[in-house]
Amino acid sequence: MIRVAIADDSPFTCNLLASYLEAGGECKVVGVAHDAPATLNLIRESTPDVLTLDLQMPGTDGLELLRQVGAEQAVSVVVISGVTRLAAATTLRALELGAVDFILKYTPGAPVSRASLRREIVSKVKIAAAAKPAVRQRKPIAAAPMVASASTITPATAARPAAKAARPDAGGLVVIGASTGGPKAIGEVLSQLPDDFSLPCVVVQHLPADFTQAFAAQIERHTRLQVKVAETGDRPAAGTILIAPGSLHLLFAADGNVLLKKPEPSDIYRPSINAAMHSAAEAYGAGAIGVVLTGAGDDGAEGLRAISDAGGELYVQEPQSCVVASMPERAIDRAGADHVAVPERIGQFLAVRRKP
Repeated sequence: MIRVAIADDSPFTCNLLASYLEAGGECKVVGVAHDAPATLNLIRESTPDVLTLDLQMPGTDGLELLRQVGAEQAVSVVVISGVTRLAAATTLRALELGAVDFILKYTPGAPVSRASLRREIVSKVKIAAAAKPAVRQRKPIAAAPMVASASTITPATAARPAAKAARPDAGGLVVIGASTGGPKAIGEVLSQLPDDFSLPCVVVQHLPADFTQAFAAQIERHTRLQVKVAETGDRPAAGTILIAPGSLHLLFAADGNVLLKKPEPSDIYRPSINAAMHSAAEAYGAGAIGVVLTGAGDDGAEGLRAISDAGGELYVQEPQSCVVASMPERAIDRAGADHVAVPERIGQFLAVRRKP
């Protein structure tokens, strides 16, 4: 049984969340709070596994409350987020500070049924309960010589097919994919890249469309490279990070230029890491570099396999360092990896690799 605490100034929202969470019998709501002092008291007294936290409670600095919660208890936090640009920026900052995931508030008239919202809430609380709050307090890895040890190479690497030649007209490309816990991990990778990094980068993070601009602005604070939300026709260029727009798949034409595609109704992951990596493998051949970071599910595993088949280079976040490890674990199982490391170390490996 997952013990859940709810912090929200709205009694209606608290009752709605509690009814959703307890309907399936897998979660038990151990208490509710309507302001910051009550929230801190609640987690001290009830020691929940998961806290759902509204960052916009009146009279409360939501981010400061999140910091205090992280210092008080090893509890996984799922943020209840608004849909404005300011709310998106605040929520993304909360993910950097250690929140595991977020849920968008229900908005009347939105194309989301209550049933699907309930499923999302329960699913994300279950994922958060299985996450590792201690990962949030991890100290940065100090720079070290970039020499791969035996522990960073997976057995699957030895069985990889012969490399196809990189397309001379396309050059090289780094595709970084992440889901739950991704905004923080992506920032840690990109913070290690120098301002003269000679490979273009594409970032595919599972996020709603309304969060794209805020996410790009957040990434800019972690890198010395230029950051741009991708548009159809963009040409990946050295020193530039292209961000896949939320809810659109990012693909590449034969000449390497960006194509954006509306997902099919059946597509689970939006934007799709697999789609971006498959397309990069086709357009860039052995010049494609795939990076799979923390996340729930299996997006990126088949895409990394396609880059492997094309002779490209594979990086996967060390599962023990992930907020949620299933994406890296499945990527390693299905594709192998040239390097398995924490995000900062992956960035350091890329920093010295620079050219295809």
